[in-house]
Amino acid sequence: MRDGRAMRTSLVVFVIVLLLSTVASGQRQAAYKIGQGDALSVSVWRHPELERTVVVRSNGQVTFPPIGDVTASGLTPSELSREIMQRLRDYTRETTQVTVTVAQFNSRAVFLTGQVVAPGRYSFEAIPDLLQLLSQAGGPLPSADLSSVAIIRATPSGSEIIPIDVGAYMRGQATQPLPTLEPGDTIEIPSIVGVSAMGAQGLVFIFGEVRSPGAYPAPPGTDLLQLIAIAGGTTPEARLGEVSVVMDGGDGQVVAKVDLKEIIKSGSAAPFLVAAGDRVIIPGSESDLAGMAIDGLGTAFAFSLDIMSAWLLYATLDDRLADRAATSP
Repeated sequence: MRDGRAMRTSLVVFVIVLLLSTVASGQRQAAYKIGQGDALSVSVWRHPELERTVVVRSNGQVTFPPIGDVTASGLTPSELSREIMQRLRDYTRETTQVTVTVAQFNSRAVFLTGQVVAPGRYSFEAIPDLLQLLSQAGGPLPSADLSSVAIIRATPSGSEIIPIDVGAYMRGQATQPLPTLEPGDTIEIPSIVGVSAMGAQGLVFIFGEVRSPGAYPAPPGTDLLQLIAIAGGTTPEARLGEVSVVMDGGDGQVVAKVDLKEIIKSGSAAPFLVAAGDRVIIPGSESDLAGMAIDGLGTAFAFSLDIMSAWLLYATLDDRLADRAATSP
């Protein structure tokens, strides 16, 4: 009993120290640089008719009447405010204050899927580490296999899978730091029984650049194009040539790259079939990795640190580890 209490105390201290160190590091970060896909709120003092929300396009520009196109990508909100203020002088004939704030940090987003309370797309001013992301998503489900978490990352040579034992980090047994999450990463939390909950229910999960992301029934013989049609079709930002399908294989997870653009162009008679439990990722344009669609199971949030949600994550992990220890021979 004493050992159990000591373990709980040490884990609580570990989580709190982790959170405090993250706050400190966040305070030292440089000012946020606007990226493609970000939604910006622009207001002009004494000119409410000019207030609007604009989205940074793939060319890095926004359109702000009456001055037209303005390059926003790579600037801080303060720098963009000054640029718009300077150009507005030609129209208002007066010096006025312009305020630019980032309403949605869409250029810095990651996807969380699998056995968590709230899977979905999460966007941040500063992407947190994996433990904090899990906390933000409400923690893992009881069916989560935290020893086999995978980060799926797009690289110029294809998809890279980075395995990670999250349980080892929570027990303080990890020898390496947590991998740093990057924009566009997909974090897969698999089931402890080797078959995802979606697969057990005969569902396929599709998210990214489709009109209605979510989980859909996938009877035998369902192909990828049919699934996309069920999800309402793709958005204009969809990169059909770089679709990924994450499947549960015998030795772990397998990522298949599907060139839907070529399949549609050639009218291939051999469509790509999906099966229950598959996760389909439709990426956005290269300049907007996160895309603009928000799936139906999760909401994009600006990151805020919450000690209580971290405690929920710890408690869930601790109970899961205790259950596994009790059932092991």
